[in-house]
Amino acid sequence: MTGKIVGNNRFLKEFNQTVILDTIRVHKAISRAELSKLTGLSPTAIGSIVSELLEMGYISESGIGESKGGRRPVLLELKPESLYTIGVDMDVNYISLVLMDITSRIIEEKMLAMPKTLVFENVMKVIQKEIKRILKDHSIKTERLMGIGLSVPGMVDSSECKVIFAPNMGWENVDIKGQFPDLKGVNVYLENEAMASAISENWIGTCQGISNFVCVNIKSGIGSGIFIDGKPYRGANGITGEVGHIVVDSNGLKCRCGNYGCLETIASTAHMVEQAKRLVKSGIASKLNDIEDVEEIDAKSIIDCAREGDEVSRNILLESARFLGLAISSIVNLLSPQKIVLGKDFVNYSDIVLDNLKEIVKCKALKQTSKDVEITESKLGERASVLGSAIIPLKFFFGK
Repeated sequence: MTGKIVGNNRFLKEFNQTVILDTIRVHKAISRAELSKLTGLSPTAIGSIVSELLEMGYISESGIGESKGGRRPVLLELKPESLYTIGVDMDVNYISLVLMDITSRIIEEKMLAMPKTLVFENVMKVIQKEIKRILKDHSIKTERLMGIGLSVPGMVDSSECKVIFAPNMGWENVDIKGQFPDLKGVNVYLENEAMASAISENWIGTCQGISNFVCVNIKSGIGSGIFIDGKPYRGANGITGEVGHIVVDSNGLKCRCGNYGCLETIASTAHMVEQAKRLVKSGIASKLNDIEDVEEIDAKSIIDCAREGDEVSRNILLESARFLGLAISSIVNLLSPQKIVLGKDFVNYSDIVLDNLKEIVKCKALKQTSKDVEITESKLGERASVLGSAIIPLKFFFGK
């Protein structure tokens, strides 16, 4: 541990507990002697704090390590299911929930249909009821709940736990924190869904150990979460990464944000579905015509038909990827990240379009900024943002 920490004894004690817990988390199983070496705390301090953490039930003695010239050391590890966190991810069609324990292990995962009307209070009632059910089913007392993380596709004020503007949800200036009166003392966190995805990629995904990267989510809208120097980048007012509202066609369709020709009016999954329906209604020859009710066409229909050789469906996907590639070229030129991760619905058709998208970035971005950037699909898939929501309270607990 470097630097001098100034503060009262209680602060130092809590700080040192956090340092020890995080060191145990990173190393999975570690001895007291190694903890002392890595943290800079004395063996006496380590012994005292470890005893307290054992008594609290946050850690346990897991076994015996290898000897380095003396008695074989007792190893310490985080105690599974000693503490929990709940993550909630919202989109226009669904609500996903995850119960996670202190070790980042998923205990329960569930997806619910979003209420037919996206009225904020109705959605919150569904979430409140489901959280109560989760706590009851797993016999979890609120003092064992580190926090609840929620992610929303839109602009949020994380510090105030408020949704500033979520155009696809129809929400503006709504308070999230006050929606859980029965969970007094439980910390509630709010995040943009793309930033939540970036957090999960950094914590358990393909961006572990990477300091500069961008996660771009493609679904009903398009957003991005940006990490710079190993930390989430939030800009001057906390609102960043609104890639979906970059204007790519000034004469284009009206976006829900009120502008015209935004990227998500051309490259989002929702747009692809609407485009497919329009083409079928116009009488174009396509496998999509085999779907009896045109209103039943969805993203999966388009992807399935594209895999079966339908050129209309394939072109819808490729056209979306072309505009996405142009936007990513701008991101590469602006930020020069080490990695760009494409998530949510994109993972379902990445094998069809990713090579084309990479070629567009190669052609349109500056060679100096694009030569070392890695562009890939998320290995966490559509679950990235709900996992990130659950990880947010964990990050605070571990001092991150």
